[in-house]
Amino acid sequence: MFAWLQTLCRLTVSVVACVVSFAVEPAGATQHVRMLLDWAFQGPQSLFTYASQKGYFTQEGLDVSIDRGYGSADAIIKLATGTYDIAFGDINSMMEFNTKNPEKRQLISVMMVYDRAPLCVVSIDPSIKTPRDLEGRKLVTTHGAADLNLFPIFARNAGVDPQKISFIYVQPQLREPLLVRHEADASTAFYHTSYMSLKALNFDVSKMTVFMYSDFGVELYGNGIITSRDFANAKPDVIKGFNRALTRALKDIYASPEVAIPSLKERDETIREVVELERLKIVDQQSVFTPYVMKNGFGDIDRERMQRAIAQVTEVLALPKAPSVDAVFTDAYLPPRVDRQVHP
Repeated sequence: MFAWLQTLCRLTVSVVACVVSFAVEPAGATQHVRMLLDWAFQGPQSLFTYASQKGYFTQEGLDVSIDRGYGSADAIIKLATGTYDIAFGDINSMMEFNTKNPEKRQLISVMMVYDRAPLCVVSIDPSIKTPRDLEGRKLVTTHGAADLNLFPIFARNAGVDPQKISFIYVQPQLREPLLVRHEADASTAFYHTSYMSLKALNFDVSKMTVFMYSDFGVELYGNGIITSRDFANAKPDVIKGFNRALTRALKDIYASPEVAIPSLKERDETIREVVELERLKIVDQQSVFTPYVMKNGFGDIDRERMQRAIAQVTEVLALPKAPSVDAVFTDAYLPPRVDRQVHP
């Protein structure tokens, strides 16, 4: 009899616990999202920290953790392994990963951020005036970097023979110091990174020579919002909410870029706000608010241009096959075009 009462009590406690558990579970519970950046907390990354600080993610029912990155290639690998749900990274590197790793989790871009890739070659040697002047010189770069991987497209279009260039491979932060010490003649680069690094080394940046890949028929897109197809298919509302929050942040930053920089200080108190504001303005002018974006709205692509970009990437990276546009990008999670437009 006593054992029967004990069993009844245990059952009663279990039922009450379940009722309490369901009672405290809120309707429309917040969805945690793990996000990885392409690099450190700098001006261009303030788009994400600002959206978080302003509560735009929270208002979409999202709790977004934002971690600094160590390059697009690293971000893409961590995204594919499921360590993160969303990443900010180079879509050309994403194409390469997908095509060369068909057995791995496939990734897709759900919003374009850098409508124009900020890839370039930079020199402070006054004798280098045209791309052909790079031949016979030392070019500093970094293994696995997008600016190195895609250099052959620029070289071919500019009539440069890469076999006549000596490549020096170093960590990214060592490129500009080598230029200033005249231990290298030029560097592949992301324009804003090299510009700000040379300026920090007290070099007169007005004397830089810059060959933008985009000025030599390289039609590549740059960084976008990337996720796995599995995550997007399972949680489409999360991706849509994430993109809506970013769109709101982008409009604020377009109107007043300085509003975004304090959010970086919360993540890294060592940053210099004036430096990161300048870096942000350079990226926005060069890669984000392009003529195409001003006309058509933020986040989407020109499918014909993307097809040409895919062909260029497939050739230069020797991909096993050219992915389709739909395998690289989808607009299914974007806000309506009218909500993505910015106006001067």
